[in-house]
Amino acid sequence: MLETAKTQWSKIQAMAIARAFSLLGTELTIFTLVFREKDKGPAAIAALFIVGTLPSILFAPWAGTVADRFSTRQVIPILSVIGGAAIFAQTQQLDTWAIWLLLFIANTCASVVGPTWGKLTPLLATKDDMGRAMGTIQSYFSIAGLFGPALAGLLVKQTGFVATFVIDGIFTTFIAVVPFLIKVNHQPETLKEGEKTEVSQGFKFMMNNALLRSLVILVFGMVLCISVISVGDVFLLTKVMGADSLIYGLVGSGFAIGTLLFSAIAGAKKIKPKTELVVLGAGMGVLSIAAAGVGLSPNYWFVMVIWFIAGIGNATINSYGVGMMIKVTPHEVQGRVFAAFGAIISIASIGSMSIAGYLIDVFGVRQVFIGSGVFAFLAFAVLFPTVYREQLKIIKAN
Repeated sequence: MLETAKTQWSKIQAMAIARAFSLLGTELTIFTLVFREKDKGPAAIAALFIVGTLPSILFAPWAGTVADRFSTRQVIPILSVIGGAAIFAQTQQLDTWAIWLLLFIANTCASVVGPTWGKLTPLLATKDDMGRAMGTIQSYFSIAGLFGPALAGLLVKQTGFVATFVIDGIFTTFIAVVPFLIKVNHQPETLKEGEKTEVSQGFKFMMNNALLRSLVILVFGMVLCISVISVGDVFLLTKVMGADSLIYGLVGSGFAIGTLLFSAIAGAKKIKPKTELVVLGAGMGVLSIAAAGVGLSPNYWFVMVIWFIAGIGNATINSYGVGMMIKVTPHEVQGRVFAAFGAIISIASIGSMSIAGYLIDVFGVRQVFIGSGVFAFLAFAVLFPTVYREQLKIIKAN
């Protein structure tokens, strides 16, 4: 893996802040779309998430290849402007098919921009500082996640369904100039004469690497079980527990607070690789049972607390799990590996959400949440030992 001699903390923080503002805008758009469409039922919400997730599956090989084979200053400006325009267009009164099309376009751009940003991290952080760097980045993301749902709830309640799209459009478009402002760029290596870029290399590398293969199977299983939450939580909170848009937003902020708290700790303190592995296991275990806890909650205050704890578990994956992925992946294929990983997880998410609406209608939202939590924990209990063994081999070898 290509390494830097010294961690450039100022650039990591500047990049993270800029991306956090973009994420804040995304949070506003997601919240607005879900809350605007909720009266159409679980199937409508599931359709939104499916349309938004499809680009990361359909275009994963090419998205990762673009990230690997083109410079940051080529990819991000062009796609940020296109994505911003698609978001601005949603301020208009549109038919459902037009909303889906614009969402698909915006998320297609995002599916390429994400791996492109990801390739910059190992250029700015040393291998030893990777866990701290990911924790620092995740801290800023968590701040956006903290304020996003609450701000969206307030804006929707006070102004309707326009202001959130305008803010997201501005933030997404602004990202176009960030690589120039903070002076960062990934320049791909020139191909040798006759050499071609293999778009499927990300999938192949991930499946041939024992750690990545075991990690992606584990995360796939957990996501497959708990993605029903994305479809069902708005109905549990608003129709069963009587929450309004503001309370719904605050509940989402509880998850972000937990993520922020742990990410700040991870970013401030370097720990041993084996300790990272143990903490990752504990966090994934906690996250796996969160859905069951939400299903058993008597009111939205309990849900808020459970999401806070789940946020801590989520942060362990983003800080240490992703850091492990970066360390074992050669820099020249990182874009394709990140895109492939995202695509596989998106397949699990879409598969889960495709049947979520039907399951909720038949069994009820609480029952579906409890069942998904039980199955997610079983997936963790069966699959994490393999991740632990493979990462332990790497730690001992180093």
